[in-house]
Amino acid sequence: DSRPVLTGIKVEIEGDGFTFAGADGFRLAVFKGKLAQPASENVSFIVPARALLEVGRLITGQKQPVEFTVTPSKGQALFRLENVEVVTQLIQGTFPDYSQLIPQSYDTKVVVDLQEFLRATRTAAIFARDGSGIVRVQVTGGTDGSPGKLSILSRAEEVGENQGEIDANVEGDEAKIAFNSKYLADVLGVLEESEVALETTTSSSPGV
Repeated sequence: DSRPVLTGIKVEIEGDGFTFAGADGFRLAVFKGKLAQPASENVSFIVPARALLEVGRLITGQKQPVEFTVTPSKGQALFRLENVEVVTQLIQGTFPDYSQLIPQSYDTKVVVDLQEFLRATRTAAIFARDGSGIVRVQVTGGTDGSPGKLSILSRAEEVGENQGEIDANVEGDEAKIAFNSKYLADVLGVLEESEVALETTTSSSPGV
């Protein structure tokens, strides 16, 4: 809350597409989608995350598109739903240039089953509670036609170690990287694909 812009979602409207971006100083999420019809002009603004969550809650089951309007001063936004109108103040300020924060290349890319990765992460998180919630991810390539492996390790001083292994398609070098288990479980829990790709460069660089 010491940086108000990070309590909001950066919304960018360009032609018939839109981009949502959210960050908290530790992690960044970007979502791109298509509008039901092109906007009258390109615009960008920061909407409070709580307002968007409320709109998301209200449109559950709604089949009609949501219409939204931004005032010329970019001071307020209006979301028009089937039976409700939501008006919110917009957040003034400069959102971080998120495009500069996303690595454009990788040394290692591993593709794994999303649900297996999520289960292994949640199990490791139980052991990670005594270690600041840190889980370590290791990627090793396969040999002689066998699949590669993604290992998730965590340790609790009085309980012991946990290591989960799942089959993976590995491209590039072997890799080691550590994540906050909550952050990792959060992102895996909202993805809707059957598989997820994890891209890394060095152990101290962001993972994508």
